[in-house]
Amino acid sequence: MKGEAGHTLHNEKSKQEGHIWGSMRRTAFILGSGLLLFVAFWNSMTWHLQRFWGASGYFWQAQWERLLTTFEGKEWILFFIDLSSQWDGMNSEVS
Repeated sequence: MKGEAGHTLHNEKSKQEGHIWGSMRRTAFILGSGLLLFVAFWNSMTWHLQRFWGASGYFWQAQWERLLTTFEGKEWILFFIDLSSQWDGMNSEVS
């Protein structure tokens, strides 16, 4: 009797360990699949957005070069204009 109880306890413990490992494998499979799908989706979106914005990227580069030409290549002036506009925005939120 005594040996039989110990054997039953050992079987229960083995079943529980098997259940835990099975749960861990399923969790790893689900998380791994989800991560793979997310990365594939992210790469696809990046590719499509680069195709879309690539055409208009030249437009924004041309605007930046026009701005630099207007200020004769002095980027620090643009920095202070941007800084002052942000400062005005922060002061208007406080009021």
